Amino acid sequence: MATSPLAGAVEFLKEFGFFEVVLPFLLVFTIVYAVLQKTKIFGAKEPTKNINAMIAFVFALFFVSATNLVRGTIELLPNVTVLIITLMSFMMLVGFFYTDKEFSFENHKFWKVFLTVIFFIGIVLLAWHAFAPKAWEWFWVGNTQFWSSTAGVTIIFLLIMIGTILFVTLGGKKGGE
Repeated sequence: MATSPLAGAVEFLKEFGFFEVVLPFLLVFTIVYAVLQKTKIFGAKEPTKNINAMIAFVFALFFVSATNLVRGTIELLPNVTVLIITLMSFMMLVGFFYTDKEFSFENHKFWKVFLTVIFFIGIVLLAWHAFAPKAWEWFWVGNTQFWSSTAGVTIIFLLIMIGTILFVTLGGKKGGE
């Protein structure tokens, strides 16, 4: 039961299907339409806006009809938002401890690449968890014997070694150091 009128309105929208149909439809329609407008696949003339809108409409309807994709998207987007908030918090923390000069990742290329890789991996793992939860459970939860076996430890060790090699070779300063 809702505790406030606003919570009641959100619950009504949830029961109405707003979050499972309307919002995913609008999201896919907007993204597909923007990509079609930007790429100008069907030409740059005015009538192509109608074609782009129609194609985006069809894509969005097909997407909404695939309930497993909608469910995965509904689970993925809030988690990606938490990832973005984490990045923003990190940047605020860096800004707090940084000097009173303006902070830019252009002066700190290592951190730019490092954070990009970490957040890319995070989004891939979140998408994997949202769209293939059974595989996720098998890989992490139901397969703990593998990760504690010789093969699992070897894979982890190799990944750490490859990461270290990439860090040393690509992260070093230029100029013969």
